Amino acid sequence: MKETRNKILGAAVKAFSRNGFHQAKMDDIAETAGVSKGTLYYNFESKSLLFSATVTEGMEEVMEEIRENLKSDLPFTDHLKKLIDVNVDMYLRYSDLAQIVFNEVSSGIDESVLRNIEEVRGRFIDLVAEELQAGLDDNRIRPCNTRLAAVAIVGMVDNLCNFFVRYPGSVERSEITEFLFSFLAGGLLTHSEAERAFTRIPGPSV
Repeated sequence: MKETRNKILGAAVKAFSRNGFHQAKMDDIAETAGVSKGTLYYNFESKSLLFSATVTEGMEEVMEEIRENLKSDLPFTDHLKKLIDVNVDMYLRYSDLAQIVFNEVSSGIDESVLRNIEEVRGRFIDLVAEELQAGLDDNRIRPCNTRLAAVAIVGMVDNLCNFFVRYPGSVERSEITEFLFSFLAGGLLTHSEAERAFTRIPGPSV
């Protein structure tokens, strides 16, 4: 049963990310998943419920993986860079899901489904904000609204990774992390932490 459900969710991610909620067809999802339409509706009574499960369950898996990857005793500056790199990595590995989460048009979707999606988006922002709060509590970053900073980080990751996916070869994967880290270190870190960060960043070759 769980294997069937996972096949359906995997097919749904592809369908919703490529076609959007309104254009995605349940028949196509069932065919891609290799299940009958009856089995599809047995697991998910409507396209709205399938869409909700695709986003919320997918994001829960991503957040759990991020938490595991961030368990470390690294100095905060290194931890900040790892936070950025892990988010970039998750976006690129789950780019189909990210397209749904950050770019889906909401019109015509059940209100209860939209609330579920907004809630999981909020928890993702909170996850990033909690990591920043640890740096604020330890006087490693300047006083700021950590949730607002988290929104900015997630938005920049979304835009830069989307650019990377849409225009292959235009930038290297490592450039995304380095750019975001340099940009954020200059604005978030305290003066002493920023000095430590930038002394570790190699300058351009000449």
